[in-house]
Amino acid sequence: MIISAESLFDSQILIPARERTAIDWQSVNRIVSENTDFHRFVEQVGIYSQTGRMVKSVWNK
Repeated sequence: MIISAESLFDSQILIPARERTAIDWQSVNRIVSENTDFHRFVEQVGIYSQTGRMVKSVWNK
């Protein structure tokens, strides 16, 4: 991606992201260990996935 400092609207995507059907758990684990916000997000996704319970105060920040 080329980002223009003057205008973000003039930026270009040079290599678009690929959609993946499987989760790259190695990358998730690495990011979780480095980023506490992402760790909390993954915890909330796990709770929602297992129970269907959503804590709106956490999701809507």
